[in-house]
Amino acid sequence: MKRLSLAVEGGPKLGDDIIMASNPWLRFRGLMGTDELSRGSGMLFPHTNAVHGFFMRYPILTAYLDAEGNVLEARILKPWHVGAVVRKARYVLELPADLASIIRVGMRIVWKN
Repeated sequence: MKRLSLAVEGGPKLGDDIIMASNPWLRFRGLMGTDELSRGSGMLFPHTNAVHGFFMRYPILTAYLDAEGNVLEARILKPWHVGAVVRKARYVLELPADLASIIRVGMRIVWKN
């Protein structure tokens, strides 16, 4: 399982325990069935422009990113709801909902292994 460190370019660190959902099992499972998403944790889904909150127990922040990591949309996804489909998105980043005040459309998210 590949873990990444993410930050806002020129801004705060978002986490050091971000899982890259790079295989079919991780993409399928996502955060379903987990009890919480702690600060510093999350998931990054490549080649994705939509996610859902089925089998989730808590709200999350979903940030839709283009190929360069620019935030196209940022929304709270509630449990058992379907998220937006953002046609130009190439990644969806799932983070703790309390980071919603930090993530803004137009900012760039950068990551490294």
